[in-house]
Amino acid sequence: MSSPRRIGLLKFFRDLDKLQKLRDGLFYCNTPEFYRISDQEGVSDFHESCSHAYRKKRDDPLITIKWGDTELDGLTSVTIHTNGNKDKWLHCWFALDLPDNPDDLVTLVNDINRMRKEFGENFAFIPNKSFSSLISKLESSTTHKLDHGLVKYSTDKMSWSYGCKSLNYSYQREYRFVFGECSHTETTPLKIQSADDFNALIWVNGPLQITDDKTGNLLFHLDQNQCYCNPT
Repeated sequence: MSSPRRIGLLKFFRDLDKLQKLRDGLFYCNTPEFYRISDQEGVSDFHESCSHAYRKKRDDPLITIKWGDTELDGLTSVTIHTNGNKDKWLHCWFALDLPDNPDDLVTLVNDINRMRKEFGENFAFIPNKSFSSLISKLESSTTHKLDHGLVKYSTDKMSWSYGCKSLNYSYQREYRFVFGECSHTETTPLKIQSADDFNALIWVNGPLQITDDKTGNLLFHLDQNQCYCNPT
C-alpha cells in the first residue's frame, strides 16, 4: 500500500454487526459474480472483473457466439476475460489519500459522502501504520494466494479485470484484496477468519480529521454522522 500521501483505508457499513465481525478477525470476500448479479446502487457491476458478461437471468440483450460456422445456442451465461485474467474473491476498501489542493479535498468529501449513501455511514479505518500487520495476519490465515493494490479505472472494456473497473466507479477509489481463483459463476463467498482479532488495527467511526500543520485549521472531518471539509 506504499504511497507517500496514503493516510489509510476506509470501509463503509450499514450493519454494525458486520463491522464488528471484521474487527473480530473475519475477512469476508465476495465473488465477482456477486457484484454482476447485484442490483444495489454502487455494489452492482454487470461486468465486474471481466470485459463482458452475459447473463440470461438478468434479461441481458442476446449475444451471438459462433464456433467456426456453427452458432452456439442455449447460452445462459458467458464471461469474457482478457490477458489471461481469472475471477478471484474480492474484499474492497476506499483508499484515503491526502489531497493535493482544495479542489481535490472537495472531491474527496463528495466521493466519501456518496460512498456513505450507497454503503452505509458506519466505517472502519485501517491507518497506514497498521497495514503491514494486517497483511501478515491475513497471509497466515489462508492457503489462498493474496494480492492487493489500487484499482485502476478505464473506459476501455478490454482493460477491465479484477484490477481495473469502468471509469463510472472511480469515485470508489478502491483498494482491493484479492484471493485465489474462483469459477466465473461462483457466488459462495470466501470467509477468512484470523486467529487474532483486528481490534488494534482497525478503528471504528472516527472522528477522523486532517488539520493544517501551519495554521492549525481543520481541513477535513469524518465521523459516523457527517463528512465535511474547509477548503481554505
